[in-house]
Amino acid sequence: MVNFESLINQQICLSDAGLLVVDENINPRELRPKSGWIALTNRYDQHVQLQKEGWSCSFSDFLWPDNFTARRVIFRISKEKAVVNHLINLAAAHLQPEDRIILLGDKSEGIKSYAKNAQKRLGAERIEKKLGGDSWMVELSVGNAQGAALDDQDYNVLREVATVGEHRLFSKPGVYGWQKIDKGSQQLIERLPAMLNKALPLDDLSVLDLGSGSGYLSLAACGPHTQITATDNNAAADQATLHTLTQAGMRAHFQASNAGDTLAIQFDLILCNPPFHSGFGIDYDLTDRFCKNAARLMKRDAKACFVVNQHVPLKRIASKYFESVELDLDSGSFCTYLLTQPKI
Repeated sequence: MVNFESLINQQICLSDAGLLVVDENINPRELRPKSGWIALTNRYDQHVQLQKEGWSCSFSDFLWPDNFTARRVIFRISKEKAVVNHLINLAAAHLQPEDRIILLGDKSEGIKSYAKNAQKRLGAERIEKKLGGDSWMVELSVGNAQGAALDDQDYNVLREVATVGEHRLFSKPGVYGWQKIDKGSQQLIERLPAMLNKALPLDDLSVLDLGSGSGYLSLAACGPHTQITATDNNAAADQATLHTLTQAGMRAHFQASNAGDTLAIQFDLILCNPPFHSGFGIDYDLTDRFCKNAARLMKRDAKACFVVNQHVPLKRIASKYFESVELDLDSGSFCTYLLTQPKI
């Protein structure tokens, strides 16, 4: 198996000034910081770890760092096409002729197609190197005459993607499942009145939207008097959630976190559709972290309402942190659970 982090460290040594794009597919603990280099990430957990490793790091929705000049950009390609195209366009807008972009990834992830499209965008040469197995490294130079921008689905633009009752849900590329309402989240909203024995919208409660994405759970469940705190690991979700809830006239505070780890206050209710993918793989440790922090952030008589894909072993995971983990509904695709009596 190719160690992309080792290759990145080698490439960093070739330039005194560069930008390393860090998505969720890289382990920051294996990256060696270098003076003159900045790491750019939209992931809060990666940002925190990069700083611990000694990196100068910019946490944003993949915005070019202010007043920064790079001669080389290194990018382990992301899972979402719009993100990859946005970052290639971003590099093209800030690099000068003869500067370099290094793309790393697997053929099954689309690295070959991205390389060809990036060459057209940058207007210069492309060198491809097979690393072993399915993995490739592509070095692209910047030319004097660049081509048309790649289709990044208007990456920086928030747009209405659905209506939820009388309100509108806003999202953008970079937010998980951004073009539609997640069916699991929809099931959780449909089941909430029975799970809570309370009609929607919720009244004057303190609610935590744990892993908020575009803010759908809060938008669909809460009312103008609900005290909403939303949190997500993704910088794009910050924009989408706050815009969605502000446009609906709801009181909301957003705080970036890794599964709620930066929050300290406790809540009456927690709503959560935890992710189980990390980059291109499945990671049930994510579910564990969401459950652990949910238990920590609940008042003693509070409730946590979760929805997960049917194959996620939530009962086994959550039972470490809750006295009661009650299956509400198994729809054949998703399972809703009511978690009470936190052990923490």
